Amino acid sequence: MRRLPLLAATIAVLLPVTLVSTTGSASAASGKLTVKTYDRAGKVFRASVQIIDLATNQSWTVPSFKAKTLRKGTYAVITDMWNPHDGTDALGTDTLGATIVKVGTKAVSTTIDARRGRPVQVRLDRAPGAPFEQTVRAAICAGDSAPINVAAWNHPGRLFVIPNGSKKLRFAYASAWQDGFSSDLWMVSAPARRTVPAGVSRTFAASSLATVAAWARRGPAGGDRVRVEIQEKTECHPGYGVSTQLETTPGVVRLHATSGKWTLTADWSGVTRTGESPTVGFDTRTLSLAAGRSYSRWFFNAGWGPGVQLPEMTASRFRFTADHMFTEPANPGAFEASQKSLVTLYDSKHRVVKKQTRLTWGDHDPSFSAKIKSKGWYTLRVDAQRYRPGLVYPADLLSPTTQAVFRMKLDPKAKPRVADVILPRLVPTGLSVRNQGRPGGTTVVQIRPDRQTYDPDLALGKVTAKSVVLQASYDGGRTWRSMPVNRTGGTWQATVSNPASGAVTLRSRITTTKGAYAQVTITRAYTVG
Repeated sequence: MRRLPLLAATIAVLLPVTLVSTTGSASAASGKLTVKTYDRAGKVFRASVQIIDLATNQSWTVPSFKAKTLRKGTYAVITDMWNPHDGTDALGTDTLGATIVKVGTKAVSTTIDARRGRPVQVRLDRAPGAPFEQTVRAAICAGDSAPINVAAWNHPGRLFVIPNGSKKLRFAYASAWQDGFSSDLWMVSAPARRTVPAGVSRTFAASSLATVAAWARRGPAGGDRVRVEIQEKTECHPGYGVSTQLETTPGVVRLHATSGKWTLTADWSGVTRTGESPTVGFDTRTLSLAAGRSYSRWFFNAGWGPGVQLPEMTASRFRFTADHMFTEPANPGAFEASQKSLVTLYDSKHRVVKKQTRLTWGDHDPSFSAKIKSKGWYTLRVDAQRYRPGLVYPADLLSPTTQAVFRMKLDPKAKPRVADVILPRLVPTGLSVRNQGRPGGTTVVQIRPDRQTYDPDLALGKVTAKSVVLQASYDGGRTWRSMPVNRTGGTWQATVSNPASGAVTLRSRITTTKGAYAQVTITRAYTVG
């Protein structure tokens, strides 16, 4: 399967990381610092320099050879001297250097000389051959809390680092091998160390790398093009990661990486009527890899539906945020935000208390609120659909619409709390990479109870499920058939009979011992073929 080459890292990343500076006012006890920088030939080289106050973590980006007024204190000075004229092509060389400077009430200067730089050499004993291209990365970090770093990227033999023995500095390095049209990515990374070494020369064993198969299923995503990236999950690292792109789904990317903590991200883009390709969503997972082990991670699993959000009450104000109506079962924190919901609140006599359309597209507000005047039973119904103006959704899109219905007792005089309901999360299992079940066979659908809040000011009372049901529809929700449900530990599962062809719409309800319930419906949860 053809993959598009990624160009994001080929230009901008050659420059040092630049953070937003906050100058503030100089105190009475202040001095001036000038940083002098010289290239690998000993000539004056003007570069951007990062100055970090080690006491406050405040930072400034300043040009070298220009005095900077600073209050009295100890500072880290870091720079990446990228010289495009040092070599036979525009890549040039990068030299990372840093020093620690004490600033008093007088003018001081410090020098960072690229001639002291030593090469950063990273190898694999069995590296992938052509057309894979190797890049070497390194970073110098300062500050223990939320460290600030300057990073550099270049080809082998073109990245250098100037040694420094200060333990106030940390150094990290990595290397990656990638081909923009390949389904394999290779990346090695070393943990950050105190002090900056006199260069690096290390060979990693390919057999020690973990392998992650990142599968992109087809169906629920609002776009076909998927970018898969892996990046170190540490405070001090070069920060560029490595990625490739699938032009369509289903597909798989195999990532080979050293042991440790990593972040695996899939972000996807669609196509508009004018031919643009906007990003419409992303899904980030944390990986803990062991040397030599193999792992699989699946993105775009069937059953995208309501998750995470539950109705809330604070005094007489009822709230619900309709921004998680299409969430990924394998990672509820991942969802496609481009959606439109019709939110309706009914009282005990089924009279409309409030009805409102909420959008998550652009700067619209997805939150719904209403004033509750009296204690009693209320019903909230949320009908959601995918919505992004101009976007052409795939013809075989799964979960094009979803619904959530909450039946709950509300009391405007009660303490702030989450409504006493349990949201059923539906997870079809055993499907193909196209999210298809076997014709005429069965599909086991897990029903996972979802009850949570991120607001510490809201009480999350104990709620017990009394009954759990699941229904399936083979005609888009016009008629329904009940399926057998069994409890397995803290979850339930239903066995759904698949039709000979077509799509399966799912509906599930969890009713509590007090009579409240939450019900979800997912149109075209999966297909059969």
